Amino acid sequence: MIFGHLAISILQHRYLRADLAPTVAGGVFPDVVDKTLCQVLHLTPSGRMAAHSLAGLVISTAAVGLVWGRQVAWSWALGYLGHLLADAGGFVPWLYPLVRYEFPSGERGLLQILRQTLTDPAAMRLELLLCTWAMCAMVGATFSGPKR
Repeated sequence: MIFGHLAISILQHRYLRADLAPTVAGGVFPDVVDKTLCQVLHLTPSGRMAAHSLAGLVISTAAVGLVWGRQVAWSWALGYLGHLLADAGGFVPWLYPLVRYEFPSGERGLLQILRQTLTDPAAMRLELLLCTWAMCAMVGATFSGPKR
């Protein structure tokens, strides 16, 4: 769910010294692209397609690097990869479009995904754990001052 992806991006920022804005942007980009194409525009059969692949990671990171430079691109790639790894418990077409995948049919809508997550105790515990850890990490960074 989106809160878990945001929490992972914040943790990457805190512990891997990635820039916050591009890490968060890269961390939500795959869902923004693929879910919009599938669930809003109805142009693709799955909410995990091109942007949920290594090709999407490489192409978008190269574009970010050309426009904003190496540090921003590294932060973007870190957030993006964190998103893909967080989704790895389900279907992720890692090598799309190089490999032909049979995409799951009957894509669920955003409200159905939200309802399923909110009624899954294990998923909710994981989301809450990640969000709590991210908040504690950021509060701890605020009170401890800059690292030397």
